[in-house]
Amino acid sequence: MRGLLRGTLYCALWYGSVVAGFLFIACPMLPLLLFSPPKFRKCGDLLLSCWELYSTALLKIFGVKIVVSGDHISPNESAILVMNHRTRVDWNFLWAAMYQACLPSVATHRLKFVLKDPIRHIPGPGWIMQMNGFLYITRRWEEDQSRLSRTLDYLVALDRRSQLLIFPEGTDLTKNSKEKSNKYALQHILPQYSFTLHPKTTGFSYLVRHLQQASYLDAVYDLTIAYPDYIPQSELDLIKGKLPEEIHFHIKRIPSSDMPTHDLELRRWLEEKWFNKEQVLKQFYEEKTFAAEIWPLTRLRPLYIAFVFWTILTGVAVLLLIISPAFQLWTLIHSAFFVALSFFTTGFNQLEMGWYWRWKTHFYAKKLN
Repeated sequence: MRGLLRGTLYCALWYGSVVAGFLFIACPMLPLLLFSPPKFRKCGDLLLSCWELYSTALLKIFGVKIVVSGDHISPNESAILVMNHRTRVDWNFLWAAMYQACLPSVATHRLKFVLKDPIRHIPGPGWIMQMNGFLYITRRWEEDQSRLSRTLDYLVALDRRSQLLIFPEGTDLTKNSKEKSNKYALQHILPQYSFTLHPKTTGFSYLVRHLQQASYLDAVYDLTIAYPDYIPQSELDLIKGKLPEEIHFHIKRIPSSDMPTHDLELRRWLEEKWFNKEQVLKQFYEEKTFAAEIWPLTRLRPLYIAFVFWTILTGVAVLLLIISPAFQLWTLIHSAFFVALSFFTTGFNQLEMGWYWRWKTHFYAKKLN
């Protein structure tokens, strides 16, 4: 029972903060998009960076230690991050790893995930991720290629040097997904893996080549996540309070100049990385640590400030939802708007990009006149 209460509180604070940020900060920013998409994107990225501090603070307060080793991540680089997908909730712990990994400390990263399309429908988190330019894929390559191309062109046009995270395995490691990966390995005469799945290489190769052609790729970061004690497989484990005591991340930076430039070579590069990752993880689960220097968590004050701010904001949102008809109407209107967007369009981020190109044409035409 104690574990369930602990897990429920953790998830309630986490989810409540997302909804509070959506209603109090993200929604009031919407009119800014009409007047200046670049400023809207800048404010959106800043909002997400501020919220990530809360996610990091929650893990620390609930006794989850994030251990990071390897290379630091520069938040000023345009980069692609590739990571193994051990569980469904890996991404929840990644925010804390990014906070610890990014230097210089005064800069905030602009991390965006490549995610499965159904995730954008989740009330609250899915809507915020749409507003923050996350990339959604459908597993239909023609559609996915178009979405990826538009998003990358948009980021290049804005000169927003972002870090794009892709899970090349496509899904988390489960008994079912492991069986499918082993079947694929047998068919293609490849080794069978125990700690990873064989990566899908199409999306990764396309992302790298597209940014290379735009001269907009600074580096690729290879991230490896591992759980030395308990492995929470899904969100249900978190609700039950089954949080791991430690999560380890190891980071390797590969400069853009060291990356292949052709499709086949990039695919082979990723496959080789995953073969090496399998060996690294095998050693990790024998020794319960990566053989590299660990970075201490030193920036604590921003976490304490974030915890106080977002907890109060969440409490105020709950209170107003109970007692304020005006706030209830505000919530209903914006929720209905995003439900409609989710089901009748390809997402807010796609609309944002379409409006940007129209706005830019109109803006420059007005400037010339």
